Amino acid sequence: MDKNNLLNLMVGHHALLEALFALFDDEIREKSPHAVKSLAELEWEIQKHFFVEENAIFNLPQIKAIKVYDMVLHLKAEHTEMLGYLRKFSENFSEIKSEDIEKLAGLLATHREMEEKELYPKLDKELPEEQKRQAILRINEFPNKTK
Repeated sequence: MDKNNLLNLMVGHHALLEALFALFDDEIREKSPHAVKSLAELEWEIQKHFFVEENAIFNLPQIKAIKVYDMVLHLKAEHTEMLGYLRKFSENFSEIKSEDIEKLAGLLATHREMEEKELYPKLDKELPEEQKRQAILRINEFPNKTK
């Protein structure tokens, strides 16, 4: 996969998060004793991903000029909402409701779709090459399990 653009790089990150969420979802449904560990790993990887997105991409000075600022604000709000679900799951593990897991799954899916179909293609097209290169370098400073 060509990782010289934001879309392809972040698709890899999203695939990891999707796999971790699926593992957690399966384990919680099966009442596996490993579900607590899966949740902790999912929460950690999502926190890292959001930190990287918000600091390496969403804060780029060109965001307003490219006219994606409102989208970025919306995505940041969704980050906060998703982290809230994960915090709630961690703090009340024995009381996790399947409806809340489904809400988080839906939010993750629509969030990913907006980033992959709208935000990252637009940024790849309109950001100066040097700015993309800098963002990619910053993203790659944070190891994740896709590498």
